[in-house]
Amino acid sequence: MTADKPNITLKHLTFTGKAAETAAVSFDPGLTVLFGASNTGKSFAVKGINFMLGSSQPLPDITERRAYNRAWLGLGLPDSGGVTLVRALAAGAFEFYPGDVRPGEVAHGANVRTLSARHERSNTDNLSQFLLEELGIGNFQISKDANGNKRTLSFRDLARFCIVDETAIQSETSPALSGQYQTSTAEKSIFKLLLTGIDDSAIVPIVDRKTYRVVINGKIELLDQMIEGINEELSADYPQADELPAQWDRLGATWTEAQRELDNAQVSIASKLVEKKRMAANIRKVEERRAEVEINIGRFNQLRQVYDSDIQRLEAIEEAGFLLGLGNEENCPLCGAPPESQKHVHRLIEVDKTRVAANAEIEKIKRQSLELDKMLEDLQEEGKTLEEKIGQLYAALKALEQYLSDVLPAADAAKARVDELLLTRDHVKKGLSLLQRKQSLLTQREELASAKPASKRGKPQLGVPGTVADEFAQMVSAVLTEWQFPGQRRVSFEEGTFDLRIDGKNRRDNGKGVRAITHAAFKVALLLFCRERGLPHPGFLVLDTPLLTYRDPLKSKEGELSKDEQELKNTSLKDFFFEHLARSADKGQFVVVENIDMPKGIEKLAKLEIFTGERSAGRAGLFATSA
Repeated sequence: MTADKPNITLKHLTFTGKAAETAAVSFDPGLTVLFGASNTGKSFAVKGINFMLGSSQPLPDITERRAYNRAWLGLGLPDSGGVTLVRALAAGAFEFYPGDVRPGEVAHGANVRTLSARHERSNTDNLSQFLLEELGIGNFQISKDANGNKRTLSFRDLARFCIVDETAIQSETSPALSGQYQTSTAEKSIFKLLLTGIDDSAIVPIVDRKTYRVVINGKIELLDQMIEGINEELSADYPQADELPAQWDRLGATWTEAQRELDNAQVSIASKLVEKKRMAANIRKVEERRAEVEINIGRFNQLRQVYDSDIQRLEAIEEAGFLLGLGNEENCPLCGAPPESQKHVHRLIEVDKTRVAANAEIEKIKRQSLELDKMLEDLQEEGKTLEEKIGQLYAALKALEQYLSDVLPAADAAKARVDELLLTRDHVKKGLSLLQRKQSLLTQREELASAKPASKRGKPQLGVPGTVADEFAQMVSAVLTEWQFPGQRRVSFEEGTFDLRIDGKNRRDNGKGVRAITHAAFKVALLLFCRERGLPHPGFLVLDTPLLTYRDPLKSKEGELSKDEQELKNTSLKDFFFEHLARSADKGQFVVVENIDMPKGIEKLAKLEIFTGERSAGRAGLFATSA
């Protein structure tokens, strides 16, 4: 039963050119067979699919393709549905169109999304990352070496498992590997990823022995340079560096005492300064009062003079009234007029009233004068008191200032002592820091010198788990059984060759025709293994010439058959091969390219694309000029 896992479906491959007849092949969602004579474009179509799925390998420069400049690949995707990729045959980036777009239906470059052919994990505008995300494995990582260093998964890593050209299918190399030593670890990690669904993102890389020793030696050299620099600084500034700890202890006690003395002096000075400020304010207040008293005394003295003047004036009036009351026989006391010249307009009684009023006013002023004298006496007494107080305050202020003058030099000296001790302490502290730093570097150097690289046992296990490999081998055996492959079909997966061993014989030791069919069995089994278990796989498989063993030894470029190929050719394997793929169409899409005689009734099992190789008999080949 097929698990619900996303897959990619090939829909059509089309080539266009300005003056060329459009060349296209379409693919069935199940089984499609490109069948025909040699040199009709079948293998070119396989390479074209690979090219349109991001291969950097240029297409073969055959004569028939020269009239064409673009390739179109229709795909069915899990999330985006039907899409169409367009790429110049000169390679480069892809034009991406939603939907099943055919030539003539779009204007190139108009509102089209461009996908780069170069894989980049951080940028989704490239074909590889786009397809991986469609498969739900866009963030997978694989190990690229035995130490667990990693890189991101590319769709090109999966292409080998779903597009098999005629060279690879008969190769002695494992179907899981390309034969390149430099990439074998990564390719094994990809195969493990397909069989387990687990990538290598959790692996923590280790450093190999050579790199480890280079790195360690580099670190030790750097530490030596740093230690030498510290030694030079100690020699220049601390000739007796060994005594620095004891000097630091002594400085601690001295500095504490000096700081205490400075604190006490500063506290005392601060309190005296506050007292001085308060005293100055009090002096200013008393002097202001003394000034007010002096002003009032002056004003009251002026008032006293006014009182005296008023009394004199009133006494003169009273005396004049008295004289007027004595009669007119005397000269006027006011103007000196003789009696005969005096003329009185007021009566004597009115004069007497005036005299009485003057006396009353004189008495009143005298009472006020007495009160004024009392006030003057009080003010003069207060002024005297204030004067004495001001003298006392100034005396106290002078004494305070003298005290401050006496203690400030001592405080300044304490401050200078503390500053000096601080400079000395900082110098010693820097020396101790250098000693500590040197000791830390020496410890690091010792640890590095004694450190050892991780052993082989510490390296990550990157291979396929044995139980999983055995389970996969049984799937291959089941496929070979479906195909009626001769023998017992006992299959095991050999970790050493990373390949199959069938009935006790290494797969690579067979003839090329047997290697081709067993390579096909490997890839078909892998697709079924992944699809039935819900493991990641593109979901389609293109096989170029899997039935090579059925070739005509006289006409084929591959030549005569080996014994095991002849034995295989004598069976009906090809019949069962196509029947099995047709029955497995619900699990994946299969495209088979062959030039052998097809089994009878193949048209009932697969969609056939037949290239006759003759223009007079049906379709000659992939391109109109094929013949």
